[in-house]
Amino acid sequence: MSTPDEVLRAIRDTRADLLRGAGVLEAAELAAERAEDAAQLVFDKILMTVDGSIPEKQAQARAGSAEERDAAFVARAAHSRVKAKIRALESALVSLQAELKWMKEEGA
Repeated sequence: MSTPDEVLRAIRDTRADLLRGAGVLEAAELAAERAEDAAQLVFDKILMTVDGSIPEKQAQARAGSAEERDAAFVARAAHSRVKAKIRALESALVSLQAELKWMKEEGA
């Protein structure tokens, strides 16, 4: 069983992580947006420069932009992981606060 001091320390640590998380979330979101834009730009450039029917152009553009689309997917996944980590920290903070409240009520 934890002591109130240990719970308070865990609350402080969790809050600090949450404060850092805001900056990390913003950076991850920006990276995801930039990666998606870069993938779309490569796709559009290839689409405009290749010859053939529309389906052939689209197929060539998809194939030519695969690396950038993969990078965009990875960036979106990283952004999702950051959001999930923040949600987990928020849940942990609520749990710790409830535990501290219970300890105070029980006189620990």
